Formats: sequence, C-alpha cells, structure tokens
Amino acid sequence: MKKGNIWVINENSGNSLSLISQEIMSKAKELSKTLDKEFVGVELGYENDEIVKELARYGADKVIQVDDENLKHYNTLGFAKVLDKLIDKYDPAIIMLPASHNGRDLAGRISAKRHIGLVADCSSVELTEDKEDIKWVRPSFDGKLFCDVRILSETMMATIGRGAFVKADYNENKVAEVIKEESGLTAEDIKTEFVDYEESDIDPALDKLLNSKVVVAGGRGLGGPENWHLVEELAEALGGSVGATKAVTDLGWCEKSLQVGVTGANVKPDLYIALGISGAIQHTKGMEDSATIIAINNDPDAQIFKTAHYGIVDDLFNVVPKLIEEINNRK
Repeated sequence: MKKGNIWVINENSGNSLSLISQEIMSKAKELSKTLDKEFVGVELGYENDEIVKELARYGADKVIQVDDENLKHYNTLGFAKVLDKLIDKYDPAIIMLPASHNGRDLAGRISAKRHIGLVADCSSVELTEDKEDIKWVRPSFDGKLFCDVRILSETMMATIGRGAFVKADYNENKVAEVIKEESGLTAEDIKTEFVDYEESDIDPALDKLLNSKVVVAGGRGLGGPENWHLVEELAEALGGSVGATKAVTDLGWCEKSLQVGVTGANVKPDLYIALGISGAIQHTKGMEDSATIIAINNDPDAQIFKTAHYGIVDDLFNVVPKLIEEINNRK
C-alpha cells in the first residue's frame, strides 16, 4: 500500500455533516490508526468554517478547506476540477466518499480522469491479514452475494453506503490543523446555473425505522398480509417501529420503505425482533449490528439463528399474540 493519507470527502446536509459522512469518518479513524496514516477531512463548499470544525470534532487529524461561492451547491465540473487539483498536490492513498447521488457522480468523474480504481456502494471495508491491502466489500446480485474487490491502482477510491458503519464519536473539544486552499474556479468552469431545489419529504415510517431503539421485522413466515398486523401490534406494544424483509415488500404486504437489508435500510437498534424471517444475507447485513437480536421461527435450522443472540423455536402464531398481551398487561 502506497504512502499517503486517508481522505474522506465530506457531504453537507443543512450546513452540517451528513449522517453518511459521520459514518464513513468512523472507518477512516479506524484505518488511520491501524495503518499509521493521517485522517484528512476534505471540505469543498462555501462559508463552511463551522463544518470544518465539525470534521475535527468527528475525528479528522487535518482538514483541507476550500471555501468558494462557486462550490455553494454541488456541480460536477467544479467539484471534480477542485478535487483533481487537490489530489495532484497531496497524493492521498485512500479516498472515501458517500454513496449518494453526488458522491457517486464525483467519484466516477475522478476515477475516469485519473485512472483510479473505484469500488462503488461498499457495505464493508476490511484490511487483509497482512494489513498490506484492503478488502472493499460490496453487494451483488441484489444483495444475495457479497464481492471482495481489490483495487490495483496505487490510489484507492470507494463510495460507502448508508449504514455501513456506526457514526463516529464526537468530541466537542477536538481541533484539527486546517489547510486552506484556493479553488481556482471561475464561473466559466461551472458551465451550469443553479436555479433552485426542493427537499423531498422524508417518509415518516422510514424515518422512524432508522431512528427507533426497537425494531420488529416480519418475513414470509407470517404466511400472508392478513397476518402482518402481528408485526405492527408487537412494535406498537414495545414503542418501536416496523421493518420487513425484501421478499415481504416485493409481495406488497407493506410499504417498500420498511425494507431492512442491503438494498433497503441499515438499522442498529437496541432491540431487533425477527418474526418468521429465514435469515438470508440480503436481510441480515442490514440488521446484524443491532445490540440485541431475538428471532422467532419454527425452523430450528433457520439461518437467522446464527445471527440472533436469542432464539425461540416455535410457531410465531403461538408466541407473538401471547407476547403482545403480556407486554400490554405490564404497562
């Protein structure tokens, strides 16, 4: 692995670090310690002094700041030109970006221009045993398989999916060295004009799922949509939210936004209860980091029991109604 630092290209959300940036920073901190490299946050934007401070508080050793009105809103040509210039000057070893619309766009542009190997939508980043290379792990075949991809170019680049890592620790008192760079951009470099944008409404069910301390999820073991109420009633009794497997959402038993897994939401609640879920990797990769996982399934050989901390081998229709009743009686 070449010399050079580890970069995280920040993405802003409401003049703050986006959640996905905070998650990527936790992995960057871990890698920087293990590989004895500096962790550098890269902030491209406008009037972004406060965000630079946040990057330090979330663990960056150094922050490269470019403050330019031409970077107030994301645009492909401007951001790509500035990032390309910074890479020329500082020659990082590893570059990580959010697997958002803008992150994918910027990474693809830089990869093509500089002939840098790029792995998209990574769900895991691991060192090889000799710590000489990195396993960039990403889903394929709709999340049914996971590929261990190696980058052959000297500089490595990857986009990281939402929920791949836990959010980085926040230290209010931490400061970092700030390196201020000029963008060198002119209006002619942009070639586009920003007109306006509208924020899309956040699905309240998805928002609740991502932020709930308790998640109750259902799978095809429920038998049909007529039994879906058991998932909702148990979640309500526990003050939690509802989740589902891909198979269930594909069948239309519940909203697609409730899907947990590689191609859905990644959740890490304090308690995750899996009802009638077999345990396909497509699903478990989206919930395996939950603090406590309880599975209820009538198949003792179900894969879900290999992920769960506690398991009940029984017909869920015998267990769940009594469980709901008992919880409600204790309120």
